[in-house]
Amino acid sequence: MKLIPFDITHYQTLIDWVKEPETLFKFSGIGFSYPLTAIQLDDYILKYPDRKLYLALDDKDIAFAYGEIIPQEPESARLGHLIIGESQNRGKGVGQKFIANLNELAKNKFDIKTMDLFVIEGNMPAINCYLKCGFNFVPNNFNITNEGKSYAILKMSMNLSINI
Repeated sequence: MKLIPFDITHYQTLIDWVKEPETLFKFSGIGFSYPLTAIQLDDYILKYPDRKLYLALDDKDIAFAYGEIIPQEPESARLGHLIIGESQNRGKGVGQKFIANLNELAKNKFDIKTMDLFVIEGNMPAINCYLKCGFNFVPNNFNITNEGKSYAILKMSMNLSINI
């Protein structure tokens, strides 16, 4: 697996992975609207130039995952907008490897010591993946509303100095 910076040439890959509103909501919360478009991605990248966007490629250079390292306070970042692209690749442990690679990159390239992430309560495949990666639940939960329904958002964190 290798990580490459995500750019305009990868937009269609990400758009193709988001086949229904539920996937988009799990991937981005309320950050994007369905259907995902190149205009939304352009606007997002312009609005958040400090965020590091990555695509993961397999050993045949085929993209299979997307994620972001989002700077927070010094030595702290948050993983965001994580998705394993095609549904047939989910549940096979590639998410754990992808997150481990993002964490290693964040630690080595950006000197990140604490990594956080947010997950929708009840998204058990993602929660189980994050727990296996070494993340733990921490206080600081909140709710978001999507299509008139409220969802609890859980915060998870890990110390990269210990866990990697």
